[in-house]
Amino acid sequence: MTIKYKLSFPNPHSHYAEVEMHISKIALNSISLKMAVWTPGSYLIREFQKNIDFVEWAAEKNTSFNRVNKQDKSTWTIETNGTENIIVRYKTYCFEYSVRTNFVDDTHALINGTSTFLYIEGYENLGAEVEIIPFKTWQHISTSLPQKENNKWVRMAHNIDELFDAPIEIGNHTSYFFDAANVSHELAMYGEGNCDIEKLIADLKKIIEVETSIFGAHPCKSYVFINHLTDNSYGGLEHAHSSVNHITRWSFSKENYQNAISLLAHEYFHLWNVKRIKPRAFIPFNYQTENYTDLLWFFEGVTSYYDDYICYRAGVTSLKDYFTVVEKNINDVLNTPGIKTQTLAEASMDTWLKYYRRNENSRNSQISYYTQGAVVALIFDFIIINATNGEKCFDNVLQLLYSNYTQPSYNGITEKEITQALSVVSGIDFTPYIHKYIHTSTPLDIEASVELIGLELIDKNKKNEFYLGLSTQWKEGKLIITQLDKNYGAYRGGLNTDDEIIAIDGFRINKDFGKIYAHKSINDTINVLISRQGILKAYNITLTQDKRKNYILEIKDSRTEKQNTLLTKWLR
Repeated sequence: MTIKYKLSFPNPHSHYAEVEMHISKIALNSISLKMAVWTPGSYLIREFQKNIDFVEWAAEKNTSFNRVNKQDKSTWTIETNGTENIIVRYKTYCFEYSVRTNFVDDTHALINGTSTFLYIEGYENLGAEVEIIPFKTWQHISTSLPQKENNKWVRMAHNIDELFDAPIEIGNHTSYFFDAANVSHELAMYGEGNCDIEKLIADLKKIIEVETSIFGAHPCKSYVFINHLTDNSYGGLEHAHSSVNHITRWSFSKENYQNAISLLAHEYFHLWNVKRIKPRAFIPFNYQTENYTDLLWFFEGVTSYYDDYICYRAGVTSLKDYFTVVEKNINDVLNTPGIKTQTLAEASMDTWLKYYRRNENSRNSQISYYTQGAVVALIFDFIIINATNGEKCFDNVLQLLYSNYTQPSYNGITEKEITQALSVVSGIDFTPYIHKYIHTSTPLDIEASVELIGLELIDKNKKNEFYLGLSTQWKEGKLIITQLDKNYGAYRGGLNTDDEIIAIDGFRINKDFGKIYAHKSINDTINVLISRQGILKAYNITLTQDKRKNYILEIKDSRTEKQNTLLTKWLR
């Protein structure tokens, strides 16, 4: 059996991509066509098939098409009855602007395989040819899929995994080419902004060299950055030979550059950590249901630790700016109200339910396996550096796991392999640390951990101040509560998200409403008049002590000789 897709955009302003699937040499009386319900790297069931209007088919030499009946939400079954060559066609609506979905308009198309291509159940390892028929004014294409016979509009995939793992950018974007770590790179830029291309490429080269040196080898012959400069969309998605990145168009100024460059470093780091060093639960991917793992703290958290760290090690970020990032991560983690509610392992498992479906109570009930995972990776790095007197670090753990990946018997990793690698590199049993930091909500020993290598955290928060524990937003002249921290007075006193605050202690509020009660002290009360669904209510709220951390990270003035050695190891 052979498969050839034709992908076209005759009316891109309508936001539709049209797909023809030519299936030849069929030796079955019926075939089931499937569409993925999620995409690797973004752990949520997204029901991509919702964008397909209907599917129809015909024998290859027949112009009469018949609609295909659905068997379930993502399955269409065709009774071929001995027909060897058929054409399947459908249109999919592409108007969700993100790194993980399809977007088509009159200027360009971003196509992700999982939300575009039907596949034949049971024949996932079958290769496929993809012919792209661009809109008449589009001249350029960027994708990691290899060309067929040097035709840029015809691409090849060895199997469904490759087809799904190679996003395609089509339009009139600009591409820049450079080499780094003996690998050819394409930087495909769509959109306008304040990006200094020469600086960006120079910095990417440095980052790529550092990341490659960490793992000891590069897995690719070529790589494609697909970058969209946007008004307000930010994020990235990793692939085996490429990435798609949304960066706000004015992010390349000095004060915002770190967010842009660390995102690119993060997605590139995934080339090794999650695209090659992979959880056993992902081998093979099941595109029809959730693929559960409790290891996302490692694959996303460790990557989040390294993205900014690599920028510093590459000389792209100053030490001062890097310390600012570490401080922010530590403070975010320690000030998350849900830090005692959820463990990192639980956060990893529950990503399918919670991470992409955040609501007003999310900070009270969950943690981020990205940010808290990054802080735990920092702690683990310091433990390793201390245990080996500066001879080893987390880099060596990654090198060991990657060397295992290159073995023929590799079938992914579990927590056992991670714990073993940490133990081998550090020379100590890492099992208690895994249990404590990954499977319990025990407070993080972050102060003691940084002190191991001659650093200290200084809390700049004023302990004599109070904090209501709420976030607000002005909407149409009304002050609306948007979020409540369960550890503070506003939550405990009965206020709700979406309440409109009208007055405090009998005084009508304004945008500087804090002045009304600024003269009060911890444990004093204020009377808050609110409107809840049009009904006026009054609540007495206790002003509770502000216990949030506001750490800054500094190098200790007085350090032991060992601390000097360890600090030098970490700072390179």
